[in-house]
Amino acid sequence: MKPERRRAWAPWAAILAAATLLALIVVNLMTIAGINSARPLIADTRAVQALLTRTRASLVDAETAQRGFLLLGDAAYLEPLENARRSLPAGLAELRALSASDPSQEGRIAELEALAAAKMAEIRRTVDLFQGGQPGAALAIVRTNRGKSLMDDVRQRIDDFRADEDRRLQERISSARHRLRTAMWIDAGAALGLVLLGFMLYAINRDIARREVLEAALRESATFREQFVGILGHDLQNPLNAVSMAADLLVRRGGLPDDQSATVARIVSSAARMRRMVDQLLDLTRARLAGGIPVEPRPGTDLADVAGSVVEELRIAHPEAQLTLEVSGHVSGEWDADRIAQMVSNLVANAIQHGAGSPVDVQVRNGGGSATVEVHNGGSPIPPGVLPTIFDPFRRAQGAAARAHGLGLGLFITREIVLAHGGTIDAVSSDPSGTTFRVTLPSRRS
Repeated sequence: MKPERRRAWAPWAAILAAATLLALIVVNLMTIAGINSARPLIADTRAVQALLTRTRASLVDAETAQRGFLLLGDAAYLEPLENARRSLPAGLAELRALSASDPSQEGRIAELEALAAAKMAEIRRTVDLFQGGQPGAALAIVRTNRGKSLMDDVRQRIDDFRADEDRRLQERISSARHRLRTAMWIDAGAALGLVLLGFMLYAINRDIARREVLEAALRESATFREQFVGILGHDLQNPLNAVSMAADLLVRRGGLPDDQSATVARIVSSAARMRRMVDQLLDLTRARLAGGIPVEPRPGTDLADVAGSVVEELRIAHPEAQLTLEVSGHVSGEWDADRIAQMVSNLVANAIQHGAGSPVDVQVRNGGGSATVEVHNGGSPIPPGVLPTIFDPFRRAQGAAARAHGLGLGLFITREIVLAHGGTIDAVSSDPSGTTFRVTLPSRRS
């Protein structure tokens, strides 16, 4: 192009550059404004979820304190009950304030307040009767199972509340992401105009946009891990501490018959194993992207002994469940006993939860250079659309019973343990046959 023509196009190029930059600035400002406007809503939703978690934890602590006091008569167990009595009204009032802009949640909050008040009144009544010298009357109230029914209703309301808040949070995050995606497309279109002024400017702009998206993703991932660790630690450690304290106190007192001493010893052992599992799960959450769950295999691990101990623990924890264990041959190999116990516990507990009262059969077989563990229940089959993703994290079955159990990590962790041992796991499910999870483990590490 001749110099004269370049000079003629120069003003138009400057106008194009200014218009493009102005468009970029306007679009980015609109995007930032949209994201900033969504942040308070997202923060409110997360605050509501945290309050719901605290409410449930307070009621669980109060119920644990009630049981410890009625069991041992030690007034030290009443401290969590007093803490719950003080914190629950303030937490529910804060929850109501956060949800004031949403009339649809007002009825749920009122139901939750009524249930929490009824549960605290039931606990307070039993404690007062026990302190008034009427332990029989206090235990009679506990045996009515009204307290359990109230806690089940509280968990149901909280799960429903949280599910609705999760949906709202997802909608708000999706809206913010949609704004970001729209802005990125407009930015790309504006960048095409800037190509006329220089490829380098376009490349720099694209690099900056990618870095911003990556930083946002890293921040979101870090926030998720912190929230998960906090919720898990709070929900599991407090009741576990109460169980451990009660069992330790019984051990220190001594004087129990042999059968009761054996039961208390198993409680202590199970609580210790639960604590290890919690610690390992927290480690997994912090290092989920680090390549899997670490294992420490030891030669001579008896799979039958490990499975037998787990089944016995679950028999005690679920006396209503029909559990059978069948062992074929000597099943020994190079495995991490704690991780294998965690794997079997997850599969059997899952079968109890979803088996609808049907018998749960556990089979351990020696396959020469490998071992097979099968866990079967005759409950409703897993829907075909769900079966391919059953081992994904945060996957839970539908229904109230499923919503009341955990975060949907059990089968995911089980698969990771199996893979860490070089094994395989699969599930088959049909209407007449029920559901079977099959694990194959090599006896030796390759």
